[in-house]
Amino acid sequence: METSASPYAHRPLDFVEKIEGLKDYDAICAAISEELAWYGFTCVTSFIMPGPGEPFKKGVHLNTRPQDYVDHYEEKNYILRDPVVTELRDSVRPFSWSDVVERRDLSRADKRIIEEAREFDVNDGLIIPIVTLSGGLSVFSPCGRNPDLSQEARRAVELISLYSHQALKRVLLEQVRGSEAHTPLTPREKEVMRWIAAGKSDQEIAGILSISPATVTVHVERAKRKLDAFRRTFAVVKAIRFGEITL
Repeated sequence: METSASPYAHRPLDFVEKIEGLKDYDAICAAISEELAWYGFTCVTSFIMPGPGEPFKKGVHLNTRPQDYVDHYEEKNYILRDPVVTELRDSVRPFSWSDVVERRDLSRADKRIIEEAREFDVNDGLIIPIVTLSGGLSVFSPCGRNPDLSQEARRAVELISLYSHQALKRVLLEQVRGSEAHTPLTPREKEVMRWIAAGKSDQEIAGILSISPATVTVHVERAKRKLDAFRRTFAVVKAIRFGEITL
């Protein structure tokens, strides 16, 4: 006797086909939210993990969490001590908030950070780390009051997250391409950015160009300002998009 295929098997594939055909940011966000709702997730955040001293908001691709919760989280600067973020720094595998509670010996203050989310009707969620080829870390994090955290759902949402991340990145980069003209890079700034794109460190670039590492850093920072990029990886992407460098 034939049995029908599990919806966990075909839904993610149907979603991938749908989202790859969308070109509008709002339409992509709506499709992501609609699909995640089927698994019980009521909100989602997709962002680039900020480095030390970097603003969190600038790296956010999508956020539908309650604004009151976001404001509270930022006001308390929880990103520096959130046990979920700590787990994220130690693992490249997807996990849930409840997994963190089970795995780690959390202090009362740590538990309070997770518990406070429940005051905003968000009880649990998934963290899907997405490591880029350049070594950067992006995060796709759906959450909700009572989401489906079964293994089948986790595998499905992981696939959804990867294609959602790519779709968001694609449309946002296209917006960058169509934005106002930037200040052109100098020949030396272009040269430095090409070597950064090739994965070279400041020390290595300094040796190649016969300049000091400090001078390399100066060129990088100037290029970042001209390209309105707060991270080197963003600066490289924008430099390529604007035709300043080629790989």
